[in-house]
Amino acid sequence: MLIRDFGMDTITLAGPLQAKLEAIREAGFSQVMLSARDLTGHAAGVDDAIACVKASGLRVTGFQVLRDFEGLSGHLHAYKVDIAKSMIEMAAALGSRLLLACSSTSQHATDDLTSIAQDLRKLAMLALPHRIRVAYEGLSWGRHINEYTTAWRAVERADMPNLGVALDSYHIFATETDLNGLDDLDPRKVFFVQLSD
Repeated sequence: MLIRDFGMDTITLAGPLQAKLEAIREAGFSQVMLSARDLTGHAAGVDDAIACVKASGLRVTGFQVLRDFEGLSGHLHAYKVDIAKSMIEMAAALGSRLLLACSSTSQHATDDLTSIAQDLRKLAMLALPHRIRVAYEGLSWGRHINEYTTAWRAVERADMPNLGVALDSYHIFATETDLNGLDDLDPRKVFFVQLSD
C-alpha cells in the first residue's frame, strides 16, 4: 500500500483552505475529503475555493457532510432538500463523485425505517443526474441509526444504484458494533471507508 492511494480529511486540520491543501499534498497524499465549510468559509468565496482545490492537484475523494436529512417531514424536510441540492451542486463543481450523508441526530426525525429509506432514495435521485454517489454513514450518536448494520438496512431498502454505505472506524468502535456484520454488506455498496485513530 502506498500513501498516495489514500486521502486525508480537511476536518482534521486547522487553518485556511489553501494551507490545508498544501499540508495534505506535502504529506504525500493524492486525495482530499472536503467539507462544505471549506468552501463556504473561504475568504475569497466559493468559486475561488473551488479553483484552489482544482489547482492543488489533489483528487477530491468526496464532499461532506449532509446532516439530519432523513426522517423529517413538512418544512424541515423541504429545508433539508434545499441544503442537499446545494451540496450536490458544490460537489459536482469540485469534480467530486461522492457525497457523504450521516444519520440524523434530530429529535424531529422518525425511527421508521421505511420513511428513512424513502428519504435516502430521494437523496440518491437528486444526486443521480450529477453522477454522484451517496455514502450513508451511521453516526455513533445518531438518534435512530447509530450502527453501520442499521445504516446498511436502510440503504438496502432504498435500493438505488448510487446509494451505499460509509464505514468509519471511529463510529464502529464507539458503539462496539460486531464486526461480523461486515460479512452481510455487499462490497460493491461500500462507497467510503474512513480510518480514525
